[in-house]
Amino acid sequence: MCGRYTLFSEPEAIDAFFDLEEAVDLPSNQNDDLFGAPPILHPLPSYNISPSHVVPIILGGHTDHYPTRIRTAMHWGFMGWKPKGNERPFLPINTRSEQILAKPMWRNASHQRCLVPMNGFYEWSGIKGHKIPHYIHSSTDDLLVAAGLYSPISPISGFASFSILTTRPNRIMEPIHHRMPVFLHTSEWNNWLDHTRPLQELSYLMDPYPDAALSEYTVGTSVGNVRNNSPDLILPS
Repeated sequence: MCGRYTLFSEPEAIDAFFDLEEAVDLPSNQNDDLFGAPPILHPLPSYNISPSHVVPIILGGHTDHYPTRIRTAMHWGFMGWKPKGNERPFLPINTRSEQILAKPMWRNASHQRCLVPMNGFYEWSGIKGHKIPHYIHSSTDDLLVAAGLYSPISPISGFASFSILTTRPNRIMEPIHHRMPVFLHTSEWNNWLDHTRPLQELSYLMDPYPDAALSEYTVGTSVGNVRNNSPDLILPS
């Protein structure tokens, strides 16, 4: 799975990486949500992005001739429906790629696709009480781009929400966890973002990322506290 990740590249570098035509920066005046508390507008750079943070997401639009992409901000934690009364919403941060067409919530959102940029992500190995955090990143230190699904609603007024797709692990991830994010190559972005492409045609995108494309090492336990956010979190332990 993926429960924490980093994004510390400069916004200009992110925009250039995706060849964006439009960027919508994180708003600073949104303070109305379902629970009466201000949302977490997580500033960049971030070394500890956590569920409920509002972070940059890439969407694709389509003209008659070619797809275009924009950067916007979304709440991490997909909200498929608004809760009734005082119920707290179901906000999954990950989606098993094998279940998209099997479960109504994901099937209904299968055309609402997005890209999730990250410099790397954290995963924990070991048994409860003795968990060891690992930092996994691109072996070339480029941005990693995960496939996501989004909903037009979220617990925060004015924001959409998203979930990161997961798949079976590659050999780098196998000793750490039984799931990993679905990462996409540059040549695969447009196919994923093209909402007119049936999901059945895109099953090949759900394969694990190549072993040689990822590197990992253990880091300190400070990353376990969501309040911590500094470059020290990704230093090898």
